[in-house]
Amino acid sequence: MSPSQGPTLVVLAAGMSQRYGRLQQIDPVGPHGESIMDYNIWAARGAGFRKVVLVVREEIEAQIVEHVHQVVGDAVPMALCHQDLELLPDGYHAPPDRKQPWGTGHAVLCAARNLTGPFAVCNADDLYGPDAFRRLADFATSESPPTEAALVGYTLADTLMGAGRVARGLCVLGRDRLLETLTEVREIKMVDGWITGVGLGGEVVELRGHEIVSMNLWGFTPEVMGLLRRQFIRFLESWGSSTHAEFRISTAINGQISIGHTRCKVMQSDDAWFGTTHPDDHEPAVAYVQARIDEGVYPDDLAKAFQAEARTVGT
Repeated sequence: MSPSQGPTLVVLAAGMSQRYGRLQQIDPVGPHGESIMDYNIWAARGAGFRKVVLVVREEIEAQIVEHVHQVVGDAVPMALCHQDLELLPDGYHAPPDRKQPWGTGHAVLCAARNLTGPFAVCNADDLYGPDAFRRLADFATSESPPTEAALVGYTLADTLMGAGRVARGLCVLGRDRLLETLTEVREIKMVDGWITGVGLGGEVVELRGHEIVSMNLWGFTPEVMGLLRRQFIRFLESWGSSTHAEFRISTAINGQISIGHTRCKVMQSDDAWFGTTHPDDHEPAVAYVQARIDEGVYPDDLAKAFQAEARTVGT
């Protein structure tokens, strides 16, 4: 891909929203019914991304397509792909009682046929801020990206503003801010200024709050995809009969780093992050988005702003 064409943004919008209680991907948090996903697309478009690939589940496709058509319209070229449980390498099949998607790594593989060059990946329900997308656009449009992958990290304490317990990927950085390891810690909570979580082995982990964490905002070169496919096959060999095991981007990139195949530069955004995980996060999200609109970060009416963008491009 020529840098002048602009990179692609892959939006992971196939989640089941089990804890949230309603479809997070299109949950209205803006003054005119806009969702977090819409604000990410707006910020990415402004940063130079020229195409969006939405990864959805078939059963929620109609709702998401209708919403995106109403807000984004024709301002940004879109492609849609399904994260289907049976979209697996030859010889593999999903267990008949599995309902849960195969994870974020599988979602990226589902989008692969729509990708021809460097691309970025984000969650639909995490609001990252325009600066984060500008940093990834710079990575993706570089003639020779300095690393095979990039990650926009955030300070842990700044990602605990929502209600309830959360999971985060803790980053250990080495020389030149290259990612050495990425370890998932679950059940993270802050009580009276103390932050604790639970490691994958069940051990209690005490945290200080200044750790850099991944919120699943990545940039990738095409070289990463080949190994990701092979890693998924190995995952299926071990966990293909599971009804819950997930093939995560973070785990896969961690594995690529450990064998020296991939280098990942960790960039820290000047913007704050906000996301929704629990039902009680909705009202704070509405207030946060309104504050960002008042600051001039986002337009008051995204649909009108996208329409104006489309008219500008068409002239």
